[in-house]
Amino acid sequence: MLENLHSQSNDTDETRIMSNESSSDLIHNPLFTATDSSGNTNEEATRLMTSYSESGTPTDLHLEIGSIVKNTYELVTVLGEGGMGTVFKALNKVWEEVEARDPYVAIKVLKPELSANKQLVRSLYSDFDRTKMLANCPNIIKVHGFDRDGPHVYMTMEYLTGQTLGDYLNRTPLSLTQAWFIIEGIGNALAYAHANNIVHRDIKPGNIIITEEGIVKVLDFGIASKINENEGDETKFGGHELGALTIAYAAPEMQRDFPPDARDDIYAFACVIYEILTGKQFYKQKIHKAAPIPGLNNRQMEILNKSLAFERDLRTGSINELLEKLRPVKTPWAKYLSISGGVFVIIGLVLWKLLATAPEPTQPVEPQATSKSPVVTNPVAQITTPAPVATPIQNQEPVHQQEPLPEPAPIREELTFNSTSSDGIVHLQTSKPDYKNGEPFQLNFSLTEPRYVRVIDRDTKGEVTTLRPNPRQPDKLLPANKEQVFPPTGVETPIQGPSGDGRVTIVTSTEPFPKNLKILDNDGSVSDQVQSGTYSWTQIRYTLHR
Repeated sequence: MLENLHSQSNDTDETRIMSNESSSDLIHNPLFTATDSSGNTNEEATRLMTSYSESGTPTDLHLEIGSIVKNTYELVTVLGEGGMGTVFKALNKVWEEVEARDPYVAIKVLKPELSANKQLVRSLYSDFDRTKMLANCPNIIKVHGFDRDGPHVYMTMEYLTGQTLGDYLNRTPLSLTQAWFIIEGIGNALAYAHANNIVHRDIKPGNIIITEEGIVKVLDFGIASKINENEGDETKFGGHELGALTIAYAAPEMQRDFPPDARDDIYAFACVIYEILTGKQFYKQKIHKAAPIPGLNNRQMEILNKSLAFERDLRTGSINELLEKLRPVKTPWAKYLSISGGVFVIIGLVLWKLLATAPEPTQPVEPQATSKSPVVTNPVAQITTPAPVATPIQNQEPVHQQEPLPEPAPIREELTFNSTSSDGIVHLQTSKPDYKNGEPFQLNFSLTEPRYVRVIDRDTKGEVTTLRPNPRQPDKLLPANKEQVFPPTGVETPIQGPSGDGRVTIVTSTEPFPKNLKILDNDGSVSDQVQSGTYSWTQIRYTLHR
């Protein structure tokens, strides 16, 4: 589950949940959703829906930081809170005892006063049951267990650190290339769920997590439903009956309680894609068709608008079709090369044909010899040159063979104040090449693909400092095509020290950096360990003057 998860302030981006006990109390809550997943109560759900003993003290009903659930989960901090319950970060004490690498879980706890509501308990259990079925998909959050501890019904799941998609975007549009890893991750999760006959029915930015490792996770299958009603898991009441709809992303059919369909998710997914690419909610635009979006060609706009169709029968039929037709267009170098190659072949054939049909060159005709003019076949041969006469050299010194000159040392490429890695993945530069003592220092870099990053400064005294990540920054996968600045905007970092040259090194990786990686040698050059690895790197120079 996500650390620092919080409710969105815009109610169109929340799941509206109406308690079955009181239809007049409308609760806005992005953390819990409600639905009945089947007409026949599951034995496990039945056990958990049994009323708990009311003989306990009032403190038994209240969970707080430090409380221990089921003698196993110690509550560490609150990740999010809604009208129906709370999500905690919890320490699994059993995992701690065996020194598990990551002993933390997220635990979603239903409010004790709501645990007697059978529909809400079924909803939480359905969330667990369906998510567990989809555990093999890397883009769907993994769940661990579902249980009751006295009055507390709860579900445990993997603990995630990162941001919701809404926070990640912060209403700032991304290009299709920048956003593709997000779009593809969500699409992969939905395609996998649909292949298992499950439709999510509540896709929205608040239910999508971008982890610090740059992995996209879809969560909250609380109002999910089986697509095939013949499997005995048909929805007996729709999300609309409980108010469990996210208005800004709910397909029109969901609001009219149509049977669940994969195209409901496709509509919501298309709304999310529109928001990623424009920074605006499609719902708020009050339009039936998206206007052209910069960076999208006609084919891509056509598939997006087809997925946004208000009528289910006019909508795109599958997630895979949407992904395939929306996929970013790669630079068609191969196409250009094939065209130019064909032109050269044609030109070559024409030239070959012309040369093949050209007449043979004629030999010059020698004039006939006459008695009045002697024939000279080779005038040069008629001129004789006396052969040189060898002159003996007196007291000739012995000739010594000259030793070859040593090869010149390779000239090292001069570092400049801006540079791009040899593979073109990372570009790094300082704000200028020369600084005076005390002047603010600044550098920026950008990536062409998401990467983990190390930025290291070796100053004029030879001291090495890691600029990124610093102790207050998470070591996370940085997005592509977004300029990163050091220090942050509004912060000044004066540069000080003796006159001389300093250098900044940036190393990037597709995977988290190993702890024992040596990045620089003693002279400041990039280590063999980096150069021989799968890293992308470059260095720049700056000069400090007194």
